Amino acid sequence: MNFNSTERSILAALADIFIPAGDGKPSASEADVAGEGLNAILAVRPDLANGLKQILDAASGRDAAEVVAELKSKDSASFDALGELVAGAYFVNPQVLVALGYDGQNPRPIDSTPDYLDDGLLQSVIDRGPVYRATLAKSEAG
Repeated sequence: MNFNSTERSILAALADIFIPAGDGKPSASEADVAGEGLNAILAVRPDLANGLKQILDAASGRDAAEVVAELKSKDSASFDALGELVAGAYFVNPQVLVALGYDGQNPRPIDSTPDYLDDGLLQSVIDRGPVYRATLAKSEAG
């Protein structure tokens, strides 16, 4: 499904409500959420296109902040779908990942010290020792 330039500019305005610029990070529109980001998301989630079209049609000519607030209060499914799409399109932008300091999923060595011992939460169990009932051996069970 194709989105025209008007629909993409409406999406950019809505997306900036979800993700404004700040702390050296780009806003959603600066990260091209309504351009390449939208294309990337719809390539893997084409099921979002029809709902997005409906949201953009309803938002045409209206204030973006009011549209997002209305969706949040009256149509949580559309609000959630729009939020999912905007966030996904934002985080596929390589410049955003650099700004966040995220270099991807890389292998990291596993610490051999069990982390469940760190806070001492299990120390009382360890100090108590084993507590169980012995089971009968096969020869005793008959």
